[in-house]
Parts: sequence; C-alpha cells; structure tokens
Amino acid sequence: MLAFSIIVSINLSAQTVKIDSLKKASLTLNKEAKVDCLNAIAWQFNFNVIHSDSALKYAALAYTNAERNNYITGKAVALFIQGDVQGRLLGNNKLMEKLTLQAIDLLKPTNDLKNLSTAYYKLAISYSIQGRYSEALLAAMQAKQMALKANDRSGLGWALEAFGHIYCHSGEYWKGFENMMESQRIGKEINDSLLTAVSLAFIARTFNRVGDPKTALRYYHQSLQYATPFLLVWPHVEDMAYAHLALKQYDSVLYYQAKHRHNLDSLVSDPLVRKKFTAFLWGYSADVQLARKQYDQVVADVLPQLKHLRSQEDIIPLMQSLLIMGKVYREKKSSDTALRYARELLHTARQTSNKQYLKEADGLLASLFEATKNSDSAYHYFKEYTLIKDSMETAQFAGRTALYLAASEAESKIQLLLKDQQISEQRFALNKKELARQGQLKNGLIAGLVILFLLFLVVIRNNLLRQKNEKLQHEKAQQDLKRKALELEMQALRAQMNPHFIFNCLSAIDDLIQTSQPDRATSYLARFASLIRGVLDSSKNNLVAFERDFETLRLYLELEQFRCNNKFRYELNADKELLDGDYKVPPLIIQPFVENAIHHGLLNKLGTDRELKITARLTEDHIIYSVTDNGIGRKQAALLKSINRPEHQSYGIAIAKERLQLHNRWGVDNDVLISDLHLNGTPTGTKAVLKIDSF
Repeated sequence: MLAFSIIVSINLSAQTVKIDSLKKASLTLNKEAKVDCLNAIAWQFNFNVIHSDSALKYAALAYTNAERNNYITGKAVALFIQGDVQGRLLGNNKLMEKLTLQAIDLLKPTNDLKNLSTAYYKLAISYSIQGRYSEALLAAMQAKQMALKANDRSGLGWALEAFGHIYCHSGEYWKGFENMMESQRIGKEINDSLLTAVSLAFIARTFNRVGDPKTALRYYHQSLQYATPFLLVWPHVEDMAYAHLALKQYDSVLYYQAKHRHNLDSLVSDPLVRKKFTAFLWGYSADVQLARKQYDQVVADVLPQLKHLRSQEDIIPLMQSLLIMGKVYREKKSSDTALRYARELLHTARQTSNKQYLKEADGLLASLFEATKNSDSAYHYFKEYTLIKDSMETAQFAGRTALYLAASEAESKIQLLLKDQQISEQRFALNKKELARQGQLKNGLIAGLVILFLLFLVVIRNNLLRQKNEKLQHEKAQQDLKRKALELEMQALRAQMNPHFIFNCLSAIDDLIQTSQPDRATSYLARFASLIRGVLDSSKNNLVAFERDFETLRLYLELEQFRCNNKFRYELNADKELLDGDYKVPPLIIQPFVENAIHHGLLNKLGTDRELKITARLTEDHIIYSVTDNGIGRKQAALLKSINRPEHQSYGIAIAKERLQLHNRWGVDNDVLISDLHLNGTPTGTKAVLKIDSF
C-alpha cells in the first residue's frame, strides 16, 4: 500500500503542477482561449485533484467569461462540467441532469458534435445513477452517434463506456461487455488513462457479478495500472474486497477494505465529496464485519449518509446502505428497526426494477419474519426470494455464457494475429533462403563454365531442370502457406457466432422468464446451449460428420424461428444415405446462405406466407445443398439494405465461397449458384445451390 501511495502522490504532484501552469496561462489569455483554459482547470479539479469547490469556481468563471464574449461552446462545456461535479462528486443527480440538458440545448444549433457527444454521455450517466435506465440508453446512443459523425475516437470510447455503466447499474452485466472491451481498447489506443481504467474496472465488475471472481480480480489489477484519483475514490477497490470474499480469502478482504478507506482519506480533502463517497465504504464485503459482530463500526459509517442519499436519489449506494443497516439490526435482534430498513429497500428496488436488491430485500424480510415467528409472511417473502433467485441464476448462466463467448472471440482474434505473424516470418525466412541459394548457384555456374566447358550443355540442361523443379517446390511451399493461412482464418471465423444472434436469443429467453414461462425458457435455453456446444466442438475440425452438421443446422433454424416469433416456416430434408453414411462436410458451410434467406429475403416480406426449404442430396461425387425461399428477391433486398444499413458490409457468403473452393481442391464447376425466382416477371424468391466434394 505504501508503494502505491507514493505513485499516487507523484501523480497528484504532477497534476498540481499542470493546474498551476494553466492558472498562469489564464492570466494572459483573452476571450475564447481564456474560457477554454478556465474549463480545463475545472476539469482537472473534477477528475484529478478531486475538489468540488475549486471545480465549480473555475467552471463558473468560464461560464461568466463565455457569456461576456458570446462563446456558446464555452458556456455549454462549463455547464456540463458543473453538472458532472454536482452529480458524480456531490450526489446532486437532479441538478446534474438539469445543467447537462441546458448544455445540450446550447450546443444543438452549433453543430459542435464532439462536445454534444460529451454532453449526451454525461446525461446518460446522470440517468443511470438515478435508475432511469431506458432514458440512459437513449442518451448513450445519442452520444455514440454524435461521436461517429464527428470521427471522435475519444467521444466514441466514452459513449461505449456509458453503455457498460448502464448495464452494470441495471444488473444486466453481460450486455455491456462488448462495449467495455472496445472502450478500453480505444482508451489504450489514444492514451486516455481514465477511460482505460474505468472500462477495465467495469469489465471486472461484470465478471464479479456473474460469479467469476478470479477473472474479475485479473481485470481489477489491470485497471489499477492506469488508476487516476477519480477511479480510486469510487468503490472499485471495495469490489476487489467482495471478490476475495467470494474466494474466502478473508485477510485480503480486510486489506482491500482498508485500502479503500485509505484512498478516500488520502485523495479527498473536500468534506462534501468525502461525505458522498463515505456511503461507498461498505458494500457486500461488509459481511466480514457482520460476522465479527462489529456492528457499531458499520452503523457509525453508514447511518449518517442515509438522509443525504435519500434526498439525492443516489440509487445504488442508497440500496446498498439500506441492506447493510437491515442486516446489522437483524444481527442485533432489533427486528422492528431491521424491518423498517428492509421494507424501504424493497420499495426502492421495486421502483427501479433492480433484481439484485429485490432478491436481497425479499431474503432479508423472510429471515426477519421467520425470527419473529410470523410464518405466513416469512413464507411469502421466501417464495418471492426463491423466484427472483432462480430467475437471476438462469440469467447469470446465460450472461456468463455470453461473456465467455465474447472473451473467446477476442482471444481467437489475438491468436489469429499471432499465427499470421508466424506465417509472415516463415515466408521471410523462405525468401531469404531462396536468395542465398540463388547466389550459390550463380557462383557454381561460373566455376563450372571455366573448369568444364565441354560439359556446358549437360550442366545447363541439368541446371534448368533443377531450377524448374525448385521453382515448382517453392510455389508449392507458398501455396501451402496460403492454404494454412486460410485454414487459420477459417478456424477463427468458425469460433465466432453473430453476437446479435446470441444476445437476441438470450433476450428472448429472458422475456419468457419474465413472463412466467419457465418450461419454454428451459427448453429453449437447452437448445441454445446445445447449439453453442455444437458450434464450439465443430470449430476444432476442418470436416465434421454430415449428420452432426445437419443437426446443428436444425438447432440454428429452431432458434432463429423462435427469436423471430415464428414469422417464417421451414422444411429441412436430406437423403437417407447422407444421414446414415459416413460423409464429411465443412462445418456450417451452408449457414450464411440460410441466414441470408431469412433476414434479407423472408423477414422483409409483407404478410405471413414466408417459407424456407433446405434440401441435401447425394450424387455420384458430390453433396448438393439447395436453399430456397419465397422472399422479396435479391434486388429488393439490396435496395432495402442501401436505405436501412448502407454502411454495413456482410462477409458471410464470400467467406463460405472461399471455404468451399478450399474444400473442392480439384475444382468444381459452378460451386455456388444463386438465382432469382420469378413468376410472370414478378420476383418470388431466391434459390442458392452449393456443390461439395463428397468424402
């Protein structure tokens, strides 16, 4: 802890020097430059030196100077800095929302997309802290769109971080993982330590909440490498204590609890900011203190904060504090007081639809009523606790599955890059060897001409034959390397599934759970798990049994039909000889054509007459797949795509064709034929035919 404190102190000294430099510059600057400098000082006090009065003072000075010079952007930036200080440092979340909306109103007519993106980001955070998650997601989407239009990498990174913040606060941790992975990558790319540290910390919290504390700790330690004072006063270090609690490493729990308190004492001199963040001192890891019966210590820290948290609608720390107080008074046998806190927790959790704290409130109430011999109420709340717990465990399993798939995808990309680098090095070595060999050959020819002139024709003839043979060998080696590269690329691509398909399936299953359809949810979750297992198993091999691949395709179609609310019908048929025989095919080679038929052909069609027919038949040398839909046709689908998603590029069909060419090594005429179907000149669908060598 001492070494860490020294590093933080050095960083604080550097920031103090930077602030002094900015203060001196502000005395010599005029108009817009002066406003920008004052806003920069306010930003430093907000994020690096953590002092609310100073941050508000310089932001107010910036606003006054901007108003005097009619500098609209400067006024807007001053407003959303003040809002950020009020909300995130002081807990005045309603005021943060109000000031940020004023900044957005100022910026809209200016077309200042970068600052508009920042303002929408801060509005999203304000809504998220208040538990207004739907509004927060809309604001985060606005921030992302503005950043993309402005080609602002920093703004895009923070917009993606907002999505992760919202999903973590709402309890849907797995949904923000992909955004957080991208935001931390952008943070490293642009050397933004704060963005990198915050993103890594939220990735860690995601793994922590879905029951993987070891992975969580790995990301927490990565986050601390980039830590800034703003990150360290937030409860991420207390989260590390909670991770160690899950691992039953109690000495480490106490260490990180003490470290969290030390960070607050050493980094925050502002009493108002310290008052807000004292509420975070006790989280889930407080169970250690409760087990040791250190009730008075916990109450002394938590109780003074409750009134402030209630008035500011700081939802997460409020519910966390209510839960701790309920547990304390339960252990102290003060049932009436404990019930009061438990009921307030239940009411607050219901208002914000926070499942985690709904479960905690029901469990606490059940235990309290059981202790007071009120069996009816105890049974009622225990039943509610069990229902929410089962629902969360199902969602946690699905979330953990989605997290591991996303993590696997990221790891696969890294491995592919490493293998590509290895292939490049092999090519370089091969070319170097070829150059050296040619030099030796040249010297040998000269010596042979001088010494053995009479054997000139024989030497030339043999040399030409050798060169031709070596050239063929060299070309073969190059082709083998290219083939290996394509196989590596195929392995990486087969290890991935469309994230939209995965998350839409999980969302549809979650809807069944929410609408009290556990049997259907369990059935589709089992099919989803079978599909994922089938895809992951198939990704290990270049060829799989036809029957196994056909069953995986059937599972994919069932889930596509399910997540599309049965908007299409399908027929799936194959020759009996194919199903019974020992035939091998490239895994899921036909899936991109099926997906294309569903999403571009059938789902864009009006009415309910949507049919998909898939057949597989065996000829003498080949397996012939046929995918036929009665959708809108390729021309109309391309037109809709150019309108709705002009920037989207689909590579599935192209990759499937390359894989097919690699499989059909001796070449097959018309490997893939895609044709439009017409009736009296009107498009009636599309048909794709694939011809595969049979093995």
